[in-house]
Amino acid sequence: MSSECPRCGGDLSTLSLGAATAVACDDCGYADVEADHSGEPEAVESWADALARFEENQ
Repeated sequence: MSSECPRCGGDLSTLSLGAATAVACDDCGYADVEADHSGEPEAVESWADALARFEENQ
């Protein structure tokens, strides 16, 4: 990967944690980190429903 940010053209910094490596731009906040959102629930529970479920389990 180039050392130039694809979003703003700024300099990229390399970040490493264990075997994982990513790049980030201090100027615009771009981060080249893969994200998988396929596991997100299709229906989101409302706060009212969550509180009702909590009260039922007390």
